[in-house]
Amino acid sequence: MMEAFSLKFSTWFIDLTVIVTASDQYSRFKVEMVTDETDPILLKRSNQGEWTVVKRGQRNITDEGFKVLQKEIETYLRKLYAAVHMLVLSDFSEVALNAAKCAVKLGKQLGTSKLMLYHSAEWMWVPPLATAQSGPQFAETQKESLDQLTAIKSELDKMAGPQVRIEVRTDEKNLVSAVNLLAKQERIGLVVVGMSGKSKLERNLIGSSTSDLAKNCNSPLLIVPPNTPFKKIEKVVLACDLKQVSKSTPFFAIKVLVDQLGASLLVLNVDSKEAANDPDIVEEISALHKLWDGQEPEYHFIDHYDVVGGIMEFADRKGADLVITVPKVYGFLESLFHQSTATKLAFNSHIPILLFRNGQ
Repeated sequence: MMEAFSLKFSTWFIDLTVIVTASDQYSRFKVEMVTDETDPILLKRSNQGEWTVVKRGQRNITDEGFKVLQKEIETYLRKLYAAVHMLVLSDFSEVALNAAKCAVKLGKQLGTSKLMLYHSAEWMWVPPLATAQSGPQFAETQKESLDQLTAIKSELDKMAGPQVRIEVRTDEKNLVSAVNLLAKQERIGLVVVGMSGKSKLERNLIGSSTSDLAKNCNSPLLIVPPNTPFKKIEKVVLACDLKQVSKSTPFFAIKVLVDQLGASLLVLNVDSKEAANDPDIVEEISALHKLWDGQEPEYHFIDHYDVVGGIMEFADRKGADLVITVPKVYGFLESLFHQSTATKLAFNSHIPILLFRNGQ
């Protein structure tokens, strides 16, 4: 996945605005003054933060100018994935309110400066044959939605303090499309949503929305289980598979967030015994170490018949405060909404789950 963004930098006392297109897990960058330049600047960044000018392009930029440009790109990405700006989704349920409160407290740990509360009227659509619950969670008009968001904002303002600006936004756009557009416009580094499991109707509505977000949200997505009080994040489990580790792990994005949290890292692989005989496993484990050894994590490799269940059991046993994963096929999240051991663990777990898309 490629991401384009614009930024400014100065060289030879001239302020320049450039379009930067990032690819390959933020290891390669194309820099242009105008879209589709015939001879753009090409830069490469290693996981250790070392920059290389692959192609200087047609612009007369000095070596010092390239250092300034590289620093500006690094600063932009670090601010983005440190969640300086956060988007919190609300359907006006108690689960969503709890997730918003957790987001505010997490924002204090991360140093978040802006938190946007968003409600999409589309989220409230109920199938004709379903029996909808009445109450404040089913807003009828945009004005009612705005009034309810404003009331939530007032409650959160007391918790957040003056250092965090809270804004509200509501419309009738498609939820996923709206989230992705807002994330791009507002430079959102983290989207927060609550996960409900109190009733079959709630699982069908909110569960499917969360699953849809997980498949299509372009930003990291934090899922907060119901009745979960915020706990300072000090220990993070990174659950990963051993398939194309170097290409599929959004290393930079995860590293920035974990560093910002100041948390310890446990790298976990859960697999079946049959997979242990795969000849490619040794090579992938080596790639895993090459990525993460600099963070000085604990490595754990365990067998479990149910990967999701194994992850959640391990995280609970280790006292983890957050589980991070990159659900490449999205079976991870979908399994949380079916009747299984994993579902019971997830819906009753106090551990939030953070999903990164492959390519972030």
